[in-house]
Amino acid sequence: MASARSAALLALLLICAAFSAPAAAAGAAKAKGVSGHAAAPPCWDLGTRGECVASGGGSRCRWCRSEELDDMCFGAAEAWRLPRQVFSCDPPAGVAHARK
Repeated sequence: MASARSAALLALLLICAAFSAPAAAAGAAKAKGVSGHAAAPPCWDLGTRGECVASGGGSRCRWCRSEELDDMCFGAAEAWRLPRQVFSCDPPAGVAHARK
């Protein structure tokens, strides 16, 4: 009876491993990006305005300035939600050119 339990447990472990391997490979491929290069760093890891604006052609990250807190790079959705009384964020790259 113990050997039957061991065999069933081994089979269950093999099934779980078979289903988790493709998911792990897909996660690794997603982290590298479609072209095989490393994915862009998160916006909050970009320390200067130039790096922030250059990331994703200016569409992915926004540089936000504050009198009370440190200036920082935020993702576009995060920058939109920041309180306007505290932060002033750069507009998207396409918006500045569209107003001319």
